[in-house]
Amino acid sequence: MQFLSIVNTMFTKINQQEQPHFHARHYSVTPLGTRSGLIQWVDGATPLFGLYKRWQQRETVLQTQKAQDSFQQQPVPPVPRPSELYYSRIGPALKAVGLSLDVTRRDWPLSVMKEVLKELMEATPSNLLAKELWCSCTTPSEWWRVTQSYARSTAVMSMVGYIIGLGDRHLDNVLIDMTTGEVVHIDYNVCFEKGKSLRVPEKVPFRMTHNIETALGVTGVEGIFRLSCEQVVQMMRRGRETLLTLLEAFVYDPLVDWTAGGEVGFAGAVYGGGGQQADSKQSKREMERDITRSLFSSRVAEIKVNWFKNRDEMLAVLPQVEEAVEEYLVLQELLCQGEKLQAKLQEEMAFLEGAENHPDHLILTLEQRYSEHTQLQSRQRTVQEAIQSKLADLDQWITQYQAAFSNLEATQLASLLQDISSPIDLGPPSYVPATAFLQNAGQAHLISQCESLEAEVSSLLQQRRGALHGCLEQLHSYATVALLYPRATVLLHRAHQWKAWLEELLTDMTAEQCQHVCRQ
Repeated sequence: MQFLSIVNTMFTKINQQEQPHFHARHYSVTPLGTRSGLIQWVDGATPLFGLYKRWQQRETVLQTQKAQDSFQQQPVPPVPRPSELYYSRIGPALKAVGLSLDVTRRDWPLSVMKEVLKELMEATPSNLLAKELWCSCTTPSEWWRVTQSYARSTAVMSMVGYIIGLGDRHLDNVLIDMTTGEVVHIDYNVCFEKGKSLRVPEKVPFRMTHNIETALGVTGVEGIFRLSCEQVVQMMRRGRETLLTLLEAFVYDPLVDWTAGGEVGFAGAVYGGGGQQADSKQSKREMERDITRSLFSSRVAEIKVNWFKNRDEMLAVLPQVEEAVEEYLVLQELLCQGEKLQAKLQEEMAFLEGAENHPDHLILTLEQRYSEHTQLQSRQRTVQEAIQSKLADLDQWITQYQAAFSNLEATQLASLLQDISSPIDLGPPSYVPATAFLQNAGQAHLISQCESLEAEVSSLLQQRRGALHGCLEQLHSYATVALLYPRATVLLHRAHQWKAWLEELLTDMTAEQCQHVCRQ
């Protein structure tokens, strides 16, 4: 801040003789001790990141409104952070060249990072800052004045930042005053080329992205900006002795160690950081650790009494709380059961009141409907028994058809035909040994009756054998023809379909199912 103040003094002396007017806007910093201080509030300034984030939010709202229909409202998703945007693009780009995010950044190909930068620049409008400056003005003359002030202020802070090696110029550290167009830089921790020693080195002299460049006007960096940069550098060269004298204090008595690889923190702020050796730095770290530990122990000792008191009170109250919670849970369960019972009783009461008020209510025909229901159930059982009986017959038919289709059955039929074709040998009649006895006894008529009966039985047996022979011939012919059909013919027989329909009826005997089976 002292450096900026002296630069402004140099600008003021020169601006009394020359135009235009240059000014590096700064703010007050008042140290209160080794670890604390006051920083002045920067009035009227807006971080550039705020402009970018508001644009992200507007774009997200517009995309959400386009995506959702008028009947369903969807919440607006959060806008992604810059690091998320960067890694969402650099990850696939590195994967395309056979690398991953685990690789050290210094090994990432420069061409890939350039392509990702171009994609991010194309995805972001280049006139965000220019539009904000234009919208903040009410007249063309005011817009021209603000734009000129912005260009000169950007040139001043870019050159001053280049001289002192200022880094860490992200969008939250660069502010702009929309009423005057002045650029305000904050957070001067990374200076004196300290940014070059970071894990990701900062090699650019100052920030000049497409949004900052577009806001400079139609001439861009080749107009007022370049002329102002040249004039600012010339003025600082004229007063270089004064500036170098001020900067020497940072070399001999630094408040922060700005050297490469130096410490930053309490020890660096207290003891400086400029030419200490490794053992000195180690002692600083140990001293800082001891100070922190002693402060922590004193703080613990201060609040230990309250902690113990709070612990005793909690241990005394917790059993009571546990009992109260258990009692509450029991009452809650009883309440839920009572509410369910009450709802059920209210439903039944409403049903009965409806029956009293309507003479044609369904409950009045309950007896008649129950009688019809029992009759229908009896008829249904009768039908089910008939279906079961029919299913048994169908199973028997299917078994007979399968037997007829078997080659073994045809062979049996052929052997039976061969056996039945042989003549019947009944042997001598059973009454022959008793013939002489019957004649001597005067019962010759019994012999004639036996002979007639024997002849009649022989005739009946011949008729029976002829009928069996005819049946066997028919069965043999049927089996012979059946063997010519494929085996799947048995499954396509109508008896199988009838069995399937009847089994469906047994499992689901609804009116719709019966009509469906009837149509089939």
